[in-house]
Amino acid sequence: MRTDYTDVFRDSAAVDKYADEVYANGTFSSVVSERQRQWLRGFITEAFDDAPEHHDFACGTGRVARMLDGLVRTSHGYDTSEAMLAKAHALGTPGQLHVIDEDGPLPTSDSRPTLVTMFRLLLNVSDAVRDRALDFAAGMLPDADSGLLVCENHGNARSLRHLRKALGPGETDWFNELSRAEVERLFDRHGFELVTTQGFSLLTQGFYRHAPLKWVAPSLDGLLARTRLGTAFATDVLYVARRRR
Repeated sequence: MRTDYTDVFRDSAAVDKYADEVYANGTFSSVVSERQRQWLRGFITEAFDDAPEHHDFACGTGRVARMLDGLVRTSHGYDTSEAMLAKAHALGTPGQLHVIDEDGPLPTSDSRPTLVTMFRLLLNVSDAVRDRALDFAAGMLPDADSGLLVCENHGNARSLRHLRKALGPGETDWFNELSRAEVERLFDRHGFELVTTQGFSLLTQGFYRHAPLKWVAPSLDGLLARTRLGTAFATDVLYVARRRR
C-alpha cells in the first residue's frame, strides 16, 4: 500500500492532474465533493451558533475552504506542498494559506469557535502522519466546547470497494482501506469522541465510468447515500468528532 502521497503532490504536474482531471466536472470525485459541500454547509449552519474559524490540515488545493466560503469567519489552509498551495491560490481559495513542515511545532489558535477539517488525508498516509494530524486538531480544539473536527475517509473498509479487494485476482494489497474502528481508535488516542458520521457514496468509481450504469449511477447513488444503509456501507464517509469532556 502506498503511503507516499505527500511526496507525490510536491510535483506541479501531479497537482494539476489531481485538480483538473480527478475533480473535473462530472467525475466521481467531483460529484461526491458536491454532496459533501451541500451536507457540510447545512451541518455547520446548525452546529455552530456563531461562524467558526476554519483550519484545514493538509488543505491541498483548497477545496474545503471553497466549500465553506461565506459560512466561516476565515479559513486557514495548511500543507507541506508548495505546489498544492500554489494551485489553491490559482483556484481562488479564500482565506490564508500556510506552508508547514512535516515535523516540529504545529500551529495553534485561540479563536473560538473553531472548525478543523481533514479531507483525503487519513487513508493514504502512515500512522505517524495520522497522529500528527490529530495532534494538530487537539491543539486547535483543546476542550469539548472549542469546536468540531471533521475528517474524511475516502476508502471505507466496510463498502463495495472492499469487495474489489477481497475478490480481485492476484495481489490483493493494492489499495488502502480504513475502517470506522481504526478512525475511532485514532480519535480516542488524541482525546476525541465521535459525534456523528455521514456517507456520500455507496457505489464505487467504476459505476460512474462504464455504460449503461454511468447514466444512472450518480442520481441513484445520491439517493442511496442519504439513507442509513448508505452511511453504514459508504465508500466515502465523513466523521465528526469533538474533544472528550
